[in-house]
Amino acid sequence: MFNALTFDDDITERAGSKLCSRVFHVGGRDISSPEVRNFTDASSGARLLGDVYLPSLLVGDDIVDTVTEHVLTTGCKLIISACNTLDEVGSCDKRFGVTPVGLAHKLGLLDGAYIAGGVYLDKDDIELINQSGAKVILTPSDSLGYGHGIPPLRMLLNLGADVYIGTGTGKYDRDADLDFEKRLLALAVSGALCTRDAVPLEILDELTEKMPD
Repeated sequence: MFNALTFDDDITERAGSKLCSRVFHVGGRDISSPEVRNFTDASSGARLLGDVYLPSLLVGDDIVDTVTEHVLTTGCKLIISACNTLDEVGSCDKRFGVTPVGLAHKLGLLDGAYIAGGVYLDKDDIELINQSGAKVILTPSDSLGYGHGIPPLRMLLNLGADVYIGTGTGKYDRDADLDFEKRLLALAVSGALCTRDAVPLEILDELTEKMPD
């Protein structure tokens, strides 16, 4: 299985991660393990040397400029947390006239990137993501636990987006259990759409079994 995003520095010790052959990790320290790919949090003040996690496109112009230069120069992998709250989307639209995904596209950051969270992605965002070869990482327990909302999974799948699942901060999933994340997402989407089994678990299994390029 592939855990597409975790912030847990002890992820390799968690019961739910024992079956994971790939993990994308953002944390206070790098994890030395063959299955873990480490990303530096651009807002941490640490020097950017490899793959990068950008917690928001509104985190500050200096940070975004530094990340943009690093990504365009090195071609590293980039995870951008975007469209998680209505406040974030509204603030971005008010300041830049576009959604966070639209801003990432304007900056040249969307190509091949991973968009994490994505609760308030709309159809235009998803089309931009698909055109740019970007991917989407859903973190269901964080999205629901922090009260952000329910990710538009069925729309993502219907529009052909490349979707993965991660365990996120782990605040609401202490064991880093991807099976828990899948069940939670399935129930949330069914409830939101008032449709029984709106997204079959078999499809959700595919989202954690496939591996990124």
